[in-house]
Amino acid sequence: MSRPTTSRGGRPDRGVAGAVLVGVLVLGLGLVGCSPSKAPGPDGSSTTWSPSSQQNAPQPSTVREDALATLLAQRAAAVRDHDRRAFSATLDDPSSGFGLRQLAQYDALAQLPLGTFSYGTPEPAPALSVERVAQLGPDAWVSRVAGRYSLAGFDTATRDFESYFTVVRRGDEWRLIDDTDGGTQVQLWDLPKFTVVRSATTLVVGSGPASRLRPYLTLGNLAVKRVDAVWTAPWNKRLVLVVPGTATQMAEQVGADKDGVGQVAAVTDGPFDLQGRAGADRVVVNPGAFANLQTRGKQVVVTHETTHVAIRATTNRPVPLWLSEGMADYVGYRDIGATRTQVAAALLDRVRAGKGPKTLPTAGDFDPAHTTIAPSYNAAWLAVNRIVDRYGSAALIRFYLAAATTTDPSSSATSDPDANVAAAFRTVLRTSPAAFTKEWLSYLRSLAAR
Repeated sequence: MSRPTTSRGGRPDRGVAGAVLVGVLVLGLGLVGCSPSKAPGPDGSSTTWSPSSQQNAPQPSTVREDALATLLAQRAAAVRDHDRRAFSATLDDPSSGFGLRQLAQYDALAQLPLGTFSYGTPEPAPALSVERVAQLGPDAWVSRVAGRYSLAGFDTATRDFESYFTVVRRGDEWRLIDDTDGGTQVQLWDLPKFTVVRSATTLVVGSGPASRLRPYLTLGNLAVKRVDAVWTAPWNKRLVLVVPGTATQMAEQVGADKDGVGQVAAVTDGPFDLQGRAGADRVVVNPGAFANLQTRGKQVVVTHETTHVAIRATTNRPVPLWLSEGMADYVGYRDIGATRTQVAAALLDRVRAGKGPKTLPTAGDFDPAHTTIAPSYNAAWLAVNRIVDRYGSAALIRFYLAAATTTDPSSSATSDPDANVAAAFRTVLRTSPAAFTKEWLSYLRSLAAR
């Protein structure tokens, strides 16, 4: 399952595509501003404003935003320098519920191989309610702050995150008192009992103990090898696996509804850059669904998602989901010793009942919130296998790269996945989507009859 944080061509922002497994559902600013005649001065007093005073003195909001920018620069430096004391000094009360949560975040961040960690310029956010101001004091305010980070040795690009910090004045200084007065995004370092294990190719982060995470390290290491044996476009051969403690935490990590991830064992999530490539993907595991799989099935899932990571890093335009998910399953199921009739049992049962597909799967067929997705994954997997049967594995890679790569990412033609793949059918496989689909449907019927 692959989820872009930044849309690529016609794909929706943070859209959902899925991943499937051996006979089992697998679980892929409002700105508030005003121009008052009076506004609180930097010392909390009331200052009368005139055209001349506005020209010669900084606005109070600018003063406090500059002060917050300085405070956040100190906070980011404390994270990068592993200075817990300096980090704690940015908090109003380190022993409060917020303070303890923040120190837990710091302890998690200290375990990560951070390459980049910084905050951007504070921006205005919706004003605090009258009740909240009465609770925190007249100088309390909230700011939206964008941040950026990367994981050294694993990411080839940065990831953005967003926080809403509530700030209070303490004497001549400002301190952070909360982050719940806005839409602060959940990040991987928010996972409870945070633990990190790693190898040369795989970084596993999640809710500990380490003994819980090490099996994922083994799965990741083998997945990287298996993907690299098939996908010939150069990628960095690195994988970041996020292992939450619950399905709810998994849904929070990818910005999904917790009720919509029951069929999903793992999701690939990350941003695309302006050229349409991903360089900071995370494979986020659904622990409940994952626990129901046998070891072989778990390996299929992780290899499937690692295929998405490699392809997203080396291509720059969208293809239909049947191709992207079918390709990920093709790599995932290689060398596991299962037959096509075993893997595709859910689909072949439908074909025998006269309820098989009439076309290649569409995007809606992969939406776990609206349908049972296993047959669609089976269909996509068999379609990709059929390409290999007729043209060879090397031709499959050429076909995929032709459909998913352009030297002009800004071209309007790159936004139509069906047009991209239709062109690849013509130029690489010397056939048409209609002809291929007809032959594939015939193959499904013959496979179901065995």
